[in-house]
Amino acid sequence: MSPSEPLPAELYTRPETFQRERRGVFESAWLLLARAGALPRPGDYVAQTLGGWPVFAIADASGASRGFRNVCRHQKLPLFDSGAGHCERIRCRYHGWTYDTAGRFISAPPQVAPSGDLSRDLERVATRESHGLLFVHLGEGAPALADSLPALVAALTEARLDALGFRTETTSDIEANWKLVMEQALAPDVPGVKRIVEWPCLIFDRADDGAVLHQVIARSFHRTRIHHHHYGAPGAAEAATQVDHWKAGALARQSALGTGAAAESPTSPELESFRRRVRAAHLGGSPP
Repeated sequence: MSPSEPLPAELYTRPETFQRERRGVFESAWLLLARAGALPRPGDYVAQTLGGWPVFAIADASGASRGFRNVCRHQKLPLFDSGAGHCERIRCRYHGWTYDTAGRFISAPPQVAPSGDLSRDLERVATRESHGLLFVHLGEGAPALADSLPALVAALTEARLDALGFRTETTSDIEANWKLVMEQALAPDVPGVKRIVEWPCLIFDRADDGAVLHQVIARSFHRTRIHHHHYGAPGAAEAATQVDHWKAGALARQSALGTGAAAESPTSPELESFRRRVRAAHLGGSPP
């Protein structure tokens, strides 16, 4: 594959591709989980599945955010459904294993009580807060957030999100591969909007009096959800972000790729850089 060529169709259409990306892309990157403001008091939590990995963060007794894999240590069953809520203790609905908000094992019914050297505490994941946003990293030896997302961190600093003020969150569901959504967002220049795109799946649009942070979540090999975090004045940036254009373009390309038909592929220097990262994730090595 030449870096100037579109990615092969199978990278958008096959389930096994998504399984490779779970480890080759999403496990090794800092991923946005939620706004830190979603956890205002001890016991508040937010859970999501990011790139195929179920995770959650919860505010512990001191109010600090702690991140964990969203699976019970007993039989790896989920602790929380996706979404937000509140609990005094974390209790598995299936067999009753119970943990405190720091992830420490507390108790279990006698018939399913742990024995021997079985790990009991929840499995931690690295968390970092930046500009009111909570990020998680699922791999070992997480690098510094600013080193991994330099353009985004700089843009967030310049935008001063705290001064703009969080306004609302909206969502878009697209029946297309996450890479197609990212490619549509990378292709055009949007008049009046400064766009920053960070690997693998964050898009930040800034206008004079507002901003939108687009959190692109790969749900499967052909399903994508975008959480749009809106800051500042209503209509400041979202009118120009062309999310409908992303959706239409991604759906059209997904349909064409699925039938083997030729699909018009957008181009831009930023898009070629993104495709190099995808190739590296699938072929091994570092992007050129």
